[in-house]
Amino acid sequence: MPLPGEDGGNRPQAAGPSKPGSPGGKRNRLLFTASFFFSLASNILSFSLVYLLTDRFNFSPGQVGTYLAAGSLCYFLCCNLYHRFAIRPTLLIPSAAALSLLSSVVLGQAAFPWLAALAYALIQGSAGFFWPPIMAWFTQGLDETALNRDISVFNRSWMSGNLLGPLVSGALYHRSSNLCFLALNLSYALVLVMLAIQVRRELRTEARPAAEYGPSPDPRKAAPIRAPEIPLAAVREKAMDWFRYRGWIGGFCTNCFVGVLINMAPLHIRDGLGYTERIAGMALFTRCVSGLIGFTILAKAAFWHFNRRWFLLTQAALALCAFAFVPAGNRVPLYFGIIFIYGFVHACCYNNSIFHSSATGKSPRKNLALHEIFLSIGSAAGAAGGGFCYQRFGFAGTFAALGIVMTLGMAFFVLLEYRRPG
Repeated sequence: MPLPGEDGGNRPQAAGPSKPGSPGGKRNRLLFTASFFFSLASNILSFSLVYLLTDRFNFSPGQVGTYLAAGSLCYFLCCNLYHRFAIRPTLLIPSAAALSLLSSVVLGQAAFPWLAALAYALIQGSAGFFWPPIMAWFTQGLDETALNRDISVFNRSWMSGNLLGPLVSGALYHRSSNLCFLALNLSYALVLVMLAIQVRRELRTEARPAAEYGPSPDPRKAAPIRAPEIPLAAVREKAMDWFRYRGWIGGFCTNCFVGVLINMAPLHIRDGLGYTERIAGMALFTRCVSGLIGFTILAKAAFWHFNRRWFLLTQAALALCAFAFVPAGNRVPLYFGIIFIYGFVHACCYNNSIFHSSATGKSPRKNLALHEIFLSIGSAAGAAGGGFCYQRFGFAGTFAALGIVMTLGMAFFVLLEYRRPG
């Protein structure tokens, strides 16, 4: 069976990367900008919501973790719906942005826990109808070089939103929670406006004759996705699939880490150590800085493509970062250093998952939805498990348990290596 990217292979091909002046290039720039603002809104929400639940509704850490895990479950369900039913991105993504905006307005004014839970569930469900289709949209028909480049730009776009989210929400929440929700609503509104512009462009493009854009390039001239040489065709296809599976396992583990870190660390820094929300925001800011650096470096390198040892190395780094929090105690500068290292590792794990989901398999759209599904399961497990562990065993005990989970993930990678085809 042909490798992905070859005629009759697993991945649909286009003529290679979109040129900056082409309709596809304009579309991707707008989609990347929308991704930045949607990520900014999501991070303002996730950071301020932890404090909102404890301050407005007197939730315990365990209740906060359960609440946030339920939101991740809604995200998982909507990703799964997108995975099963092909829905046109030009209709689905703007609808998701509109629902997010309306729900965030309700959440900011909610006086009852059930109403806040419903609004948050709708926001998280809308995100499940935003991220998988937007990734499937911009990765469609790219060769390996263009795929790595555009994934890098996309990753830096949403990571820049992550970068600013904790800083903005930490500074604003210290003054008033209403300011956080004002920034949240403005971000979602900007996303909705940009997507409305893109939908209008798409409709106008469909109405024009194809001749206006010149002759269509020959898709056979696109560079194929490179993969390790394995002799037998059937074994080769299976081996390619296993790269994707490794990426999903790493994505689950790193988002389990994120679920613990972004939900429990702010509470511990403020309520356990006595620092302000601004310090907690700066701690999470360091993760995003190193993540942005990581995405930039990985965009210039290809050594990690289809590299089995790279998966094992990044998983081992996850375990070390988790165990490093155990002896940290109340030394907040040490927290900053560990979080900075973890941010780079997270970028590596996320890149492994999204790249190999796009580059292998017969249906990139479904693979990218599964990529997000595994991330959401990890986030839910980290938020719920981290909340209850923190309540019963404290901060050090929580990260000791997390380190054990990351070590089990590393053991699973070793098992896959022994059982790999070929």
